[in-house]
Amino acid sequence: MLKKKNDYSVLVFFEKGSKPKKWQYVNKLNGFKMFLNRDHSTWQYMNVYNRRSGDFMRQFKRDAFIPPFIE
Repeated sequence: MLKKKNDYSVLVFFEKGSKPKKWQYVNKLNGFKMFLNRDHSTWQYMNVYNRRSGDFMRQFKRDAFIPPFIE
């Protein structure tokens, strides 16, 4: 079970021509989306991974609802 504290690693993909960026320690996903919208406005989608195991969890598109945590 996740502890709900820096549980996620996120790989963010941007518009064509830009390399994806990885954030290793992400706490709340909805807050991370607000950060991306503010500071990295060209992002398209993100892949969310369990930080401890590295397992893929879910993909979110830019205009989709993103919950704070994945159950």
